[in-house]
Amino acid sequence: MMTPKVNEDELELALAKASMGNKTVIIAMMNRAYAEQDLKGDTTMLDIFLDSFWLGDEETRKLRDHLLIVAVDQTAYDRCQFLRLNCFRLETDGVDFRGEKLFMSQEFIKMMWRRTLFLLDVLKRGYSFVFTLVTLQY
Repeated sequence: MMTPKVNEDELELALAKASMGNKTVIIAMMNRAYAEQDLKGDTTMLDIFLDSFWLGDEETRKLRDHLLIVAVDQTAYDRCQFLRLNCFRLETDGVDFRGEKLFMSQEFIKMMWRRTLFLLDVLKRGYSFVFTLVTLQY
C-alpha cells in the first residue's frame, strides 16, 4: 500500500497561488524525464510545453499563471522551481516515480492511483481543475 506524503499547508498554498478567481487550477504532473534536456542538450519537454502557452494568443498566455506543476521527484521539482513556476512536490513513501513505467505494470498502476488520490484531494479542498499532460501543446 502506498502512503502519500502531502504537506497540507504547502499544497493549499500552491493551489491558492495558482488558482483563478473561481478556484480553478490547471494541473500537470511531471517527473525527471520531462525535466531533463534532449539529446542536443538545449531544451526539455517542460520547456516545449511552456513555450506553447506563449505561442498562442493573449488568452492562452494568461493560462500559464494558473498552471500548477506537480513534481513527483526531486529533479522535476528543482527544474520547476528554477523556472519560477507554481510548483508542488508530491511524495509517496516506498514508490519511485522517477523513471518510465510500463503501461499496466504494478508501478504504473501505483502511479495512476497516486495521481487519482491527489486529484481527489484537490477536489475535496474546493478547487476545480483542468488536468493536462506536459506532452500537450496549447
